[in-house]
Amino acid sequence: MTNQYKYERKKEELVTRKLRGKGAKVKLSSGSRGAADLIAEFPSGKKWHVQVKATRKGRPASPSSKDTGRLKSSASKNRATPVIAKVSRNKVSYSSARSKRRLNP
Repeated sequence: MTNQYKYERKKEELVTRKLRGKGAKVKLSSGSRGAADLIAEFPSGKKWHVQVKATRKGRPASPSSKDTGRLKSSASKNRATPVIAKVSRNKVSYSSARSKRRLNP
């Protein structure tokens, strides 16, 4: 279990670096207790609450409906967009947790 946690944490850090590369200020959550793994704020003022999903092979799983609901709720309270970041082979794709449409940072 510890190895899986370390793996997922590395992927959260990868997403953090990529978003910072796009000019966002990113706060990585401590531990895995909150709905969002990280919170990104872009220079435009737009905010994302991001849940990162990663896998070693194939496509990352989608978050459970409970996790998605928690993410949407936390994002709404903070006037942010709830985002699912899927990481596979160090490539990251972003999609809205509400509409499922693809997002670009």
